Amino acid sequence: MNSIKIKYFIILTFFIILSCNNEKEVNVIEKDKMAKILIEMHLSEESIDALKFDEDTLSALFSEKEKEIFEKYSVTEKEYRESYSFYFFNPQQLEEIYGELIDSLLLYQQTFKNEKIK
Repeated sequence: MNSIKIKYFIILTFFIILSCNNEKEVNVIEKDKMAKILIEMHLSEESIDALKFDEDTLSALFSEKEKEIFEKYSVTEKEYRESYSFYFFNPQQLEEIYGELIDSLLLYQQTFKNEKIK
């Protein structure tokens, strides 16, 4: 009986090791490009949220804008989602991306305020 358990354990361990090594290769979007995509996403979301439409309409508008952004940067939604997931599980790289994102949004905000003052 013990030999069956040991064989079962060895086979199970073998399959676990194989499944861990059988990771799909993800085509990750470069950090700079990902930051630019996220900047445009945030700006689009902010401008769409300012509109006075119902939530379904706003969601549809953002979905269309999202498609335009993906086309502009020649990425698919799947590549974007997989890349975001990759960066999510690599916090140091995600922090670098969001550092660039925050800097750019702050610069945009300052520029926008300066133009309003004029």
